[in-house]
This record gives sequence, structure tokens and C-alpha cells, in this order.
Amino acid sequence: MCKKFRLLFLFISIILTNKTSFAQGQKISLTQLLNLADSFKYNNPEEAIKYAQSGLKIANASSDKKNESKAYSLLGIILCIQGDYTESFKYHLKALKINEQLNDSVSMATNYNNIGMVLDNANKDSLALIYYLKAIQIQERKSKKKDLLKPYNNIGILYANLSQPNKAIYYFEKAAQIAHLTEQPVVEGSIKHNIAIFYIGQANYTEALELLNQSLNVHQQTNNTRGVATNYLYIGETYFYLKDDEKGLDYLNRSLNLAKEKGFKDILSECYLQVSMFYEGKKNFSQALNHIKLWAEVEKEIINEASVSSMAEMQTKYETEKKEKENLALTKKTEVQQLMIENENQKRKNQLTLSITLIGLIIAIFLFVYYRRKQKQKTIHAIELAEADKLRFKEVIEAEEKERARIAQELHDGLGQLLSTARLNVASLEDVVTEVDKPDLERSLKIIDEACVEVRNISHNMMPSALIRLGLIPAITELVNNVNSAKGIKIDFESNVDSSLGQSLDITIYRVVQEILNNMIKHAKANHINISIKKNDDDLAISMTDNGVGFNTNELEESKGLGWKNIFSRVSMLDGSIKLESELQKGTMVFINLKLKNGK
Repeated sequence: MCKKFRLLFLFISIILTNKTSFAQGQKISLTQLLNLADSFKYNNPEEAIKYAQSGLKIANASSDKKNESKAYSLLGIILCIQGDYTESFKYHLKALKINEQLNDSVSMATNYNNIGMVLDNANKDSLALIYYLKAIQIQERKSKKKDLLKPYNNIGILYANLSQPNKAIYYFEKAAQIAHLTEQPVVEGSIKHNIAIFYIGQANYTEALELLNQSLNVHQQTNNTRGVATNYLYIGETYFYLKDDEKGLDYLNRSLNLAKEKGFKDILSECYLQVSMFYEGKKNFSQALNHIKLWAEVEKEIINEASVSSMAEMQTKYETEKKEKENLALTKKTEVQQLMIENENQKRKNQLTLSITLIGLIIAIFLFVYYRRKQKQKTIHAIELAEADKLRFKEVIEAEEKERARIAQELHDGLGQLLSTARLNVASLEDVVTEVDKPDLERSLKIIDEACVEVRNISHNMMPSALIRLGLIPAITELVNNVNSAKGIKIDFESNVDSSLGQSLDITIYRVVQEILNNMIKHAKANHINISIKKNDDDLAISMTDNGVGFNTNELEESKGLGWKNIFSRVSMLDGSIKLESELQKGTMVFINLKLKNGK
């Protein structure tokens, strides 16, 4: 599922088709300005920003905090639609601070959901999930079913992107149930779109096409141009999967034209990429190359790595300010308590002995409770730090794997395609060159062929295609076969795993096995390696042994290399255990045990 389209649900609403007109010189109220900004945010975002900024000035001048918060939220939503996630994040944080001051928990829940949406679009899944759950916690407590629609649906999208189908369907169904109970057909249509995209990922194209057409009808009736463009794109993509290229190209062109007209850069980028893939499949390399160039131009405008860093800095600043306020409040509370104790002593001068005893007892109890609380907080904090470190490492690893996959795909689809096109052009000269020039032509073709092989090898090393297409076991089998074909080392591999464990888990386990195998090949001087991967209920056991020279495992702590450190970190990230045994001249044994969730 493409994250660029997750804005579809947050911004779904009935667009006002009749524009309100005002006579020249007529004064527009603050409420009217904010309503106009809200109504224009999809079809005319630039105009919407002007109205929201005008409303913000009026709210600031009149110290109207409630409407100031609304104006900030509207600016955040509009900028998120335009893909400016840094500025959007900044405005949503301003709105949240105001609502915290007003103690408006309902509006805070909306702010949390909006912030989660921005982080989600910026590929910060873990942080987005935290803010979504904050929104749900408030809204469930307030028993406002209607307000739970957005966070339920957004979490469903997030889990779908994380390849957790059971959780994704659970939250989608909760959102759909609320939409039905509150009689919101437009929202139901949006949820159908999200489920349809999920079905595409599961290769259930017929069911997906039916849901996409239902969603398209709703967006056409409500004049939601972004929703229409998005549905055109996915309908076209689904027809390609169903081998109906004519309809597929027709719907893609509809989406492309609408996205170009309305300035939806993320949809435009996806359309160019899909059309390029279509022409590549038809061997029309000229058109494929033209659309790849158009895709690259749009992507350059979208990608802004500095934006993600800026959002992280703003979030840290916000959390720091909030903590300082909490500490100040705690200090004042302590001072008040101390004053009360002093007043109590003054009142009981006639019972000095008893007062001293009681005060001593109270202080002792207070110190005991305080000590116990501090110890508990330290323990909780240590656990939270460990989990945070694990989460940060997981995010780094996932980002690294995504970048590997992206580079591999670009090498294969971009550079590989250019080299193939170059070879076709050079080969077409074979009939027109002279006999004298033919050796040069043959050398050129040979060089291009070698470049193509090298690009394929680099792409495969970055991200093996078998790992993505077929899963863990076929990828490891391919890795073992490549080593065995060199005839220097014999590797025996056995496994009873017959299906993928989920793409994220497959990649992590593959990297662990690959790293251990590389260490055995480079340093162990072994000629025989055994690899075993066995699944037993909710346990996955990985065993790797060699007959090499072995090493002193105590030296690992002093090692400056990253190999074994990465292995231990990845296993820890999966909440697994690793046991390493090695004896000099007798070989090395590595045992890894992982607890699988729900058998996967």
C-alpha cells in the first residue's frame, strides 16, 4: 500500500460546491473565514491558506484561543495535503499547546490524530501509532463514537503498511461499524477504499475492484477530486493485474490528468511510475524512459530529508517544554505542602512533644514512599529506555532495508533499463558499420553486457529478489546454492518452514543468517557448514555450525568490528536469545531462538 494516499481518509468530507459570495466591502466574520478555509482545502488549497491566515490574525488580535487553535489545525491539514509535512507538524503542535492550556481534551484528541497523520505520511510509523493511541484513549473515555472513526481507520492503514493483516482488518472493521451506526456513507466509502488497497496487496483483485468502484462513486457524488484521482489510479493498477491493459491505461491517464490539473504531486508521481512500467512491459522503451524521467522530476520536488529532521527537533522541543512545566508544578506543590506543615506546627505549640513525634513519623513515611516511588520510577524508566533503544534500532534497521530495497529497485528498473536500451541502440548499428569497425562494436556490446550483469549483481546483493517475492527459506536456499557453486565450501541446509514469516521478519532473519555465514566463510577457514531453521508452534530455532578453527568468544566484547554487534542487536530487536559456543581448532556453533507472535 502506498503511504502517499493515506491522507484520503483524514481529509474526506463533503466539499461545498456552492461558493459563498460577498458584496464588495462586506465584513467577513472569524467563523466564516475558518469555514471558508475548511471548504476550500481540497480543491483550492492556496485560497484556503489565505482564509485560515486571515482568521488566525483576527483570533490573535482578540485573544480568542479556541479559534486560534482551530486556525492552526486548519493550516496544518492544508499543508499536509500539499505534502509540506514540516510546516504541517509545526502548526498542529501549536494547536495542541493551546488546547492543553484550555484543558480541552476533545480538541486534544483531534490534535493527536492530526499529528499522527503527519508523522504517518513522513514514514514515522512508531511515533504515529503513539499519537493515534493517545487520541483513541481520550475519545473512548468521552464515549464519542463518531470521533473514533479517523484514528481507528488510520491505525488500520498503519498496520497494513507494517504487514500485520489481522490488526489492520480489526481496526478497519471497527471504523466501518461506527460509520454505519452514525450513518456516514461517505466515510464508509473511504474505508472501502482502504480495504480495497489491502486486498490488492493480498492479490484479491476482483474484490478490490468492486470496492474501489463503490468508493469512486461516493467521491464523484461529493466532488472530492483527490479521492477520485486516487481511485482512478488504483482501479487502473488493478486492471493491469487482471491483464486488461486497455482499461488499466485508460484509468491511469484519467488519474494522471486530474492530478496534474489539481497539483496532487504524490498521485502524479505514482501515475508516471505505473505508466512507465506499462510501457516497459510492452517493450516500448522510449515511452518507458520518458515517463521515468517525468517521475524523477516530480520525486525531486517531493523529497525533502531535512523536513523529517525538523519535525523531530520540534517534537523534542515540545516534549521538553511540557516536562519543564510539569516540574515547575511539582515544585510549587512541594512548597505548599511544606508551608502546611509549618502552619500545623505553629498551631500545636502546646503539644510540642506529640507534634515532633507525629511530624517525624509523617516525614519518615513520606521519605519511605518517596524512595519507593523513585525506585519504581527508575525501574520503569530503565525499561522504557531499553524499549526506546530497541525501537530506535528497529527503525534504523527498517530504514536501512527500505533504502536497500529502493536502491536495488532503482538500479534494476532505472540503470538496468537504461543499459538495456543502450545495448539495443548499439546493436542496431551492426548492419551499418564497416568490417573495420565491427571489433569496436562487439567490444562495446560486451562492455554493456558486463555492466548489465554487474548492475544485476549489485541489485541482488542490496536486496535479493527471492526474499521479497518468495520469502525467507527460498532466499537462504539461493544464498547457499551460490556459495556451494563456488566449490570451496560445502553448506548443508534444512528447514521445515513452508511459508513467509512476514516481510519484516524475513528480512531481519535473512540478514542475521547472512552475517553469521559471512563470518564463518571469512574467518573460520571451514570447509563444511550446517544450517538448520526449524519452526515448532510459536518458536523458531536457528542453528549454524562449522568445522573451522574457532575463536575465543570472550574477545567479542573488545572487538571493534560491527558484524557480531549487529547480529546480537538484530536478535534482541526480535526479543530472541542467542547462544554462541566456539573452541579453538574444533569449530563454532551458533544457536538462536525466537518467539513468534501468533505462530508467525
